[in-house]
Order: sequence, then structure tokens, then C-alpha cells
Amino acid sequence: MDLADDHFSLTGANGALIRGDMYLPEAANPPLVAVIPGFKGFKDWGFFPWLSAHLAQAGIAVACINLSHCGIGANPETFERLDLFEGDTWSKRLFDIQQVLNAAQLGLLTQKASPNPARLGLLGHSMGGGAALLAADKDPRVGSVVTLAGVAHANRIPEDVARAQLAAMGHVAVENARTKQTMRIGREFFEEVWANPHAFGVIDAARSLTVPWLIVHGADDETVPLNEAYELLEAGGDRDNVKMLTLDGAGHTFGAGHPFQGPSIELERAVDAAAAHFLRTL
Repeated sequence: MDLADDHFSLTGANGALIRGDMYLPEAANPPLVAVIPGFKGFKDWGFFPWLSAHLAQAGIAVACINLSHCGIGANPETFERLDLFEGDTWSKRLFDIQQVLNAAQLGLLTQKASPNPARLGLLGHSMGGGAALLAADKDPRVGSVVTLAGVAHANRIPEDVARAQLAAMGHVAVENARTKQTMRIGREFFEEVWANPHAFGVIDAARSLTVPWLIVHGADDETVPLNEAYELLEAGGDRDNVKMLTLDGAGHTFGAGHPFQGPSIELERAVDAAAAHFLRTL
């Protein structure tokens, strides 16, 4: 069932399409939050439609997006563009987020409502959390950030492993546990990160970020361990703009799977905290 109120597409990195869904509150002049799924994530996966609708019910306009090189094409449920996935990089992700912010500021994401272009926030899950931090650190239009199970490092594959696979195959292969597809991470991804460690340094962004930021992490996260959340918190220092919520018993997706079977208590707590954070800070 389509919970979205509107849909949009934008030109993303290398001319590939960014596809997005709009979830609109009844409130006038609401803040607008762009929701960024993580690695192998997409806007129609699991909890993202529910999360977006829940934020809208709280009074926040939401643009939930598929980044241009996430691997999802015209079919919203299928990784049919593995060629795009293989060519993904952090710079392409950041370009896409900037395109969404540009469109939001110009009122181009929807004609069905008028979100306030001066009240822009980012929410990212997993890799999307890292992208949200990097984008917010670089773009002064972003006024608030929430990271859900966010990564602390741009590349979490050991360099020796990546170099060995690149030498042998020209890519690094990862399996999608849900679809059983073999998905390739291309050489460009690694070479960009290795050549520009500070440009895509999530910890560096955490150190310099000045806008309000809420870190939400499950204590039992099996994919991005809790210690990465503490790395981010430590990088944020003792600044008043950084808060952290740890959820006991929560894993990487806060109890949700695909297809979505409804929210867990942990997911409800995470999204309620995100909504309260944005309403307080935007």
C-alpha cells in the first residue's frame, strides 16, 4: 500500500534519477526532513514508509529518497540496476542530497503543500546516517540531523580485503541476504575514499558539526556495533548540540524486516525521539 502523498524525481549524479516520496502533514508551513536509507536500503524497504508517515503525522513534511546509485530502478522493490550500484561513491551520494536540498528550497518536490524551505533537516539510517552527517557539515541550509544506527566510517571493509578483491576481480562482492543477489562495489568507491579520507571522514564531520544532532542506536546492533555510535558521540565532544539515545534490545533495523510487519516498541521509540528532535530544533 502506497502511504505517500506525492512523488518526485530529480536528476542525480551522472544523470541517473533520484526518486522520492513525499509524506505531508496537515500543519501549515512545516519543516521538511529528507530521509536517506543506507547501504542496500531503499525508500520502500521495511520501516521507511511507516517512519515517513509517522513523522508526517507529527507535523513534519518528509522526502524519503532513493539515491541515484542505490541500485533500485523504476521497479521500487527490485535491485535491477546493479550497474549503478557498482558505480556508487560518497561524492555521488552527497551530490544527490544536495540536489534534493536545492529542489526543496525552490519548492519543487511537491505542489500539494508548501514546506518551509528555511526549516530543512536530514535523517539517515546506517550508511545514510554517515551521508547525512557529511551533507549537514558541508551545507549550511541543513538545520538539524538525526542518525539511526549511523556508521562512523565511510568504508567498513578492511583495506587489505578490498585491495585483494579489486586486484582479483576489479570489484568487491557482497551478498544481499534478502534477495540472494551478488552486488558489486566498484573500484571507484574505494579509490575515492582512500584518496580523500578527510573529505569523506564521518568522524571529521562529527567533530565540526554545529547543528542539533540526535544519535539513535540499538544496543544490540549486529551490523553497525554500538561502539561506532560512541565514536560519533566522542567526536561530537561535550557540545550541547549532540545528544544520544541508546535502545536496549534493538538491532540494526530496530526490529523491522521486509516486508514490514508493523513497528516494534524500539522502532516507535526511535522515531518518536526523531520527531521530537526535529520539532524542537527546526
